[in-house]
Amino acid sequence: MAESGAQFMQLQIFILGILCEGNNHPYEIKKLIQKNINDEEIVKVNDGTLYYRFESLLKKGYIVKIEVSRENNRPERTTYGITDQGRDALKRDIYKSFQNFSNLRSLYASLLFLKHVDLGKIIDLTEKAVERTKKRFQLLHDSKMPEWWGIYSEKVSENIDFITSHARSNIEYDLEWLEKLLIFLRKMATDNG
Repeated sequence: MAESGAQFMQLQIFILGILCEGNNHPYEIKKLIQKNINDEEIVKVNDGTLYYRFESLLKKGYIVKIEVSRENNRPERTTYGITDQGRDALKRDIYKSFQNFSNLRSLYASLLFLKHVDLGKIIDLTEKAVERTKKRFQLLHDSKMPEWWGIYSEKVSENIDFITSHARSNIEYDLEWLEKLLIFLRKMATDNG
């Protein structure tokens, strides 16, 4: 499976978020990702992808090499740290993941690093995501079969009903969890404020 833009953003958020906690090296970050987000639909992590992301973040100036060490006959081990530009990128990426909400899974990495962003802004973006999701649900609920389906629609109407039912269920599920997320975020903001 090719890496999607959402997976790229999830991986970048996870790398930058972990580096905000302290200097680290790719192998340890890979283990943390696999331990905490063991779902390839969210973040696909293999050595090639991970090291490519580190090189990309290094070129952008989001991270810096802190130390290169070698023990015995083992390969070199590079420890990285985050820059101020990287911290800003982390914030932007987290905000962007909430702005571009598609489903709850698209927020998993961002939810792990909320302490690095303005919770008020996250709450606002989540409220907007709730409203957009409600509108999507209403549009789907109100939608009718396009006229161009014509006679063909009679042959596949059960199939279309099945697909529409699935889409409605997914939107309802996301809406339910977005509303729970909003309660969680508001409590978090109250506890921190």
